[in-house]
Amino acid sequence: MSMRERVAKLVPEQREVIFRTHGRVRYLRLGRVTQTAALALLAGAIGWSGYATAIYVTHNKIVSARNVEIVGLETQNETLEGDLTRLRNRIAIQEKSLTATQKSTVDLLADNEELQFRIAGLEKRLTEEIESGKAFALAYMGEVEAHARDEIMRGDLAAAKETLQRNLADRDKRVANLDAERDALKLKFAAATEELGRLKNEVGTLNYARVDLINRLDETHRELAAAEQDKKSLQGEREALGAEVASLSGRLESIEEAQGSIVARLAEQASESGDALKRTLSIAGLDVDRMLDRLSRSDDGAAVGGPLLPIDDSPGAQLVHKIATVDRRIDDFQRLQDLMQRLPLAAPLDEYRMTSGYGRRVDPFTKRLALHSGIDLASRRKASVMVTAPGTVTYVGWKGGYGKIVEVDHGLGIRTRYAHLSNIYVKRGQKLEFREKVGQIGSTGRSSGEHLHYEVVVDSRSQDPVNFIKAGQYVFKK
Repeated sequence: MSMRERVAKLVPEQREVIFRTHGRVRYLRLGRVTQTAALALLAGAIGWSGYATAIYVTHNKIVSARNVEIVGLETQNETLEGDLTRLRNRIAIQEKSLTATQKSTVDLLADNEELQFRIAGLEKRLTEEIESGKAFALAYMGEVEAHARDEIMRGDLAAAKETLQRNLADRDKRVANLDAERDALKLKFAAATEELGRLKNEVGTLNYARVDLINRLDETHRELAAAEQDKKSLQGEREALGAEVASLSGRLESIEEAQGSIVARLAEQASESGDALKRTLSIAGLDVDRMLDRLSRSDDGAAVGGPLLPIDDSPGAQLVHKIATVDRRIDDFQRLQDLMQRLPLAAPLDEYRMTSGYGRRVDPFTKRLALHSGIDLASRRKASVMVTAPGTVTYVGWKGGYGKIVEVDHGLGIRTRYAHLSNIYVKRGQKLEFREKVGQIGSTGRSSGEHLHYEVVVDSRSQDPVNFIKAGQYVFKK
C-alpha cells in the first residue's frame, strides 16, 4: 500500500458521524480538512505532552546529577572533618610531646646548673686544700726548723736529727695524704666535667627536637587552617547546589502539575470515549470484551511483552504512571475502534424499508410460525447491495431457499449473508472493503418478491441485524 493510499485511508474525503438525540437520527459530515485539523490538534497535544515529558525528564536528570554532587560534597566534607580531627589529634600529641621535651630540657638545665655548682665547689675546695696544704707545710717546716735549731743550740745533735727525720716522715705522710685527696678531687672533677658535657649534648639535642616540634606544629596549624577553609568552601558550594536543587525541584513540580492536569484530561477523555464506544457496541448484543480478546489474539492484534521493570518511587514516577495509564486507555480506545472497523454496523442498502424482522414470524408460504434468521429489506429495483464491513468472500452461488447468495467472513467469528440476489459482482476468496458492492437486489430462491434477505452470524449463531444497524448509528463510518 502506497503512502497516498495510507493517508487516504486514514483521512478519507468524508467521514459521517451518525448520532441520535431525543429519538431523532442526525448526520454530521466531516470533510478532509476538518479531519486533518482534528488530527493535527491531537498530534500537537501529544507532541506537547512528549516535549513537556522530555523537559521533565531532563530536569529530573539535572536534579539527580546535583543530588549526586551534593552526596559527593558531603562525602568530601566528612573526609575533611576526619582529616581535621586527625590533625587536631596530631596537634594535641605534638603539644604534649613539646611540653614533655620542654620539661626534660628544663630538668636537664637544672641538673646542669647543679652540676656546675658542684664542680665550682670542688674546684674551690681543691684550691683551698692546696693552699691549706701549702700553709701547713710552710708552718710545719718553720716549726721543724725552729725545733731543730733549738736542739742544735742545746748541743743535742742526735736528738735534733731524730726529730727532724720523724718530722720529715710525718710530713711525707701528710703530703701523700694530700696528694691522694687531690687525685680523688681531680677524678671527681673530671667525672663532673664529663657529665657536664653529656648534659650539654642532651640539652642541644632537646633544643633541636623542640625546634623541629615547633616547626611541625606550625605546619600542622597551617594544614588545619587550609582544611577549615576547604570545608567552608565546600559548605558554600553545597548550599549553592541545595538552592539550585530546590529551584529545579520547584520547576519540576510545576511541570509535573501541568503535565498531570493535561494527562488527567486526556485520560478522562479517552476513558469517556472508550466507555461510550463500548456501550455503543454492546447495543449489537455482542460480548465486547470477548471480541477484544479475540482481536488481540488475531494476526492484526498488537503483540506485547518484555521484562518486568517496576517504576520506583523517584521524583516523576507518579507522572510516568499517569502517562502509562493514559497510553493504556488510548490503546484500549484504539482497539475498540479497530474492533468497530471489523463489525457489520451499517445497513447493506442506501435506501430501504424493512418488510420482515428477525425472529419468530408467520411464514409467507406455509402460513405457520417459523424462525426468520435475518431481516428482509425492500428497496428500489436493482438496488446495489453493499458489504457492511471489511471481510473475505467465503461463498458465492445458489444455496437452497436463499437463492443467489454471498457469504462474507469478517473475522472474530462474525459472518454476514446477502440472499435472493439477482446479480453477483464478487467471487470466492475476494477481499472486500467496507461498502464495496457484492450484487443487486432480486427475488431468487424462496422469495415472494424482490428484496434482500440480510443475516449476521456470530459464532455460528444468527443475531438480529437491526441491533448492529442501531449500533452503527452512533459511530463513524466511511
